[in-house]
Amino acid sequence: MDFLQKFDTKNRLFFFITAAFGFIGFCISLGRVAVDPKLADFFYNSDSLFFSIIYQELFLKPGANLLNSLNGFGWTPALYFFPDLVQYFALRTIFLATENGGWELTHLSYSAVQWIFLLFGILFLLRKLEKEKISYEKSSLVLTFGFLIGIILILFKQDLFVFLPGFHGGNLAILCWAWGFFYQWEGSNSKKNFILVLGTVFLFSLSDLLFIPYFLFPALGLHFYDWLIRERSIHKIRKIVYIYFPVFLGIVFSRVVFQVLRKSSFVFFPGTAAPKKIGETISTWKWESFFYSFAYLCKENWIYILLIISLFCIVQFLSKKGDGVNLNKQVYLFLILGILVPFIFLIYGFVFGLTGKVGIQGIDRYFGEILLGFLGIGAVCILRISDIPIVKFGLGIVFFLGILFGIYSSYSKGLGLTYYPEKVACLDELAEKNHWKRGVASFWYVRPMRVFSKKGLEPDDYLYDLMLFYWQNNLNWFERENPPYTFAIIDGVDEKIVRKKMGEPLSISYCDKIPIYTFASPEKSLEFVKENRGKIDLWKFSTSRY
Repeated sequence: MDFLQKFDTKNRLFFFITAAFGFIGFCISLGRVAVDPKLADFFYNSDSLFFSIIYQELFLKPGANLLNSLNGFGWTPALYFFPDLVQYFALRTIFLATENGGWELTHLSYSAVQWIFLLFGILFLLRKLEKEKISYEKSSLVLTFGFLIGIILILFKQDLFVFLPGFHGGNLAILCWAWGFFYQWEGSNSKKNFILVLGTVFLFSLSDLLFIPYFLFPALGLHFYDWLIRERSIHKIRKIVYIYFPVFLGIVFSRVVFQVLRKSSFVFFPGTAAPKKIGETISTWKWESFFYSFAYLCKENWIYILLIISLFCIVQFLSKKGDGVNLNKQVYLFLILGILVPFIFLIYGFVFGLTGKVGIQGIDRYFGEILLGFLGIGAVCILRISDIPIVKFGLGIVFFLGILFGIYSSYSKGLGLTYYPEKVACLDELAEKNHWKRGVASFWYVRPMRVFSKKGLEPDDYLYDLMLFYWQNNLNWFERENPPYTFAIIDGVDEKIVRKKMGEPLSISYCDKIPIYTFASPEKSLEFVKENRGKIDLWKFSTSRY
């Protein structure tokens, strides 16, 4: 105790060093990505490389320009304009002069920036809602906690989508900022905050439709509870409507702009899934499938759910008598986000026909709100218990030791930066030998090959039956006559159809036991391209794209 008395737990330097050490540890853990095959396969998969392909087409290809390169692109259902696209393009431009590792540096720095953005968003929201000013030491402690969780996620390969572009992770990063602006508007009702809320809701809901339920369900739930328990009056309803008016306008404007974009014949925005009719949904509803999905969701996230409930109980226990929902608004926001919203999403998945035994429950990025709920309620709990000086110091030590162990674990297993997948290296070797340039491949091969191939391989993305895959591709790729198709990767595409369309292979090579056919028939390639044009023309006509 004498040591603790001599050690000033309010010393800002100690907590600053701890937070800085956490950031360094998090960055070091990202160094595991290039040398860990499972991490690398996730960080640099076809979905996460979508913006890499767009940037490559817009700025890095010979003769690239905005009008020609974007014309014919098929976007994803979620637009991911902000923060994903803006952030990725800015970082890639910064590393443009880097000869080796530019793509990897962009991806890893994107992960770091997005995680920092998320953590500071939580702090921003808590500063708006906490009764007392959050001290520098407590803020540093929350950041240290966040960096430690980030290290754990990377080392254990869990919820990696939150670090990547195009996986709804940006939605989690901006949610607390949007809530902070909203409650700032609720407290002041100023024109400036009205415009700020309208603008953020418009931008975020346009970028990712999942933002709307993430934002609205917890906030509306708290206002409804407050109306139901404290003041059930017309005046209260009017006040709630007034508060949500800029939110409503932002959502409406975003949907109008989205519909305008969907009608564009320049860039193709496929839109979102349409729900089944209510009667059809009820008639096909299978309770066993729903309960299976629910059990799967709980099984995959039981640690988060248990921690959220436990931390909520701790915060409630530490709250002063008389503190209601309004005084603990931040706690209930994260509780609803982490516990109730995933359940609503599960029902949503059934209504939209997206779930079942092999459906939405296996796609963790749709349930990232559970992770954010844990982080948020964990931050609130840290603020509460760190009012006790010895506990605050103890948490700093525990977090510091956890980060130190994470750094040791990362360093001992090896670190790296540049990524050159074995499959791509093998294909490059065969390309040099067989003079390949353009080929047929399935979704999971195309973008890693286009980004990391050192021989400039340009595979085109086809479905199993060699139908065109429109999302995340440029239709112009399928209509090119030159260079002709000279190879096909027989993984995810039908071998018989490939032989039918491209002819008998000149030779068969193998990469990781996957057969790769070599072709030397420009005539067959041209026929295949003409067939592609017919499919594209038919698709454009059916969707009024002409």
